[in-house]
Amino acid sequence: MKKRYVNIKEVSEYTSLPVKTLYDWASQGKFPSIKCGRRILFDLHEIDKLMDSMKRSTNNEKKVVDKIIGDIFCEKV
Repeated sequence: MKKRYVNIKEVSEYTSLPVKTLYDWASQGKFPSIKCGRRILFDLHEIDKLMDSMKRSTNNEKKVVDKIIGDIFCEKV
């Protein structure tokens, strides 16, 4: 059975983020967490969504490069 809710050490291993960073982000509301008494649990489904939203898009970089090339080409003509 796969776990859905994990503790801070497990999510640190899962995301390769330091435990301290996870504690900071969880307390600031930047990282979804569930507080159960003194324990903090993390929903791996929510973590996956958040990590996906943090991915850098290469599509925007291509648009910038295309614009720069287009501007250079238009200036020379």
